[in-house]
Amino acid sequence: MNIISQVILSAIATMGFSVIFNVPKKELLFCGLTGAAGWMVYIIITNPLNDTSNAAVAATFFAAITVTAFARFLSTLRKMPSSLYIIPGIIPLVPGIRLYSTMFYMITGDNTGALSEGIEALKLAGVIAIGLLVVLSLPRQLFALKLITKRKEA
Repeated sequence: MNIISQVILSAIATMGFSVIFNVPKKELLFCGLTGAAGWMVYIIITNPLNDTSNAAVAATFFAAITVTAFARFLSTLRKMPSSLYIIPGIIPLVPGIRLYSTMFYMITGDNTGALSEGIEALKLAGVIAIGLLVVLSLPRQLFALKLITKRKEA
């Protein structure tokens, strides 16, 4: 599957989760764009690095930063809380298959496989949290449009 179709499908999936989270209808497209932006960064980083474990961790970290920064920018632009865009936007990055594999290996008695997949899932979930914290710790004024337009005028 090529990058463009993956980005489009991640936007559709993000909008689907936005409906589940009762996001206002006028914000669904922006939630989809947030998820698509994060997934695009993830795909761009993992493709050249052959999708190894370390590449997935780095890609997830930078994608989480992208989602959070995009969400904070949209929250100032649209005058909505940033969590409205962050929560659905981070969904494509959640290591669901790793969590599923961990449970599968535990049920089948493969403790080594369960431990391996569980550690991978924890690494990915951890870098998502760290990526969120990095951007959320930045001052709100950094994402304000007024500040950007004032810099251009000066």
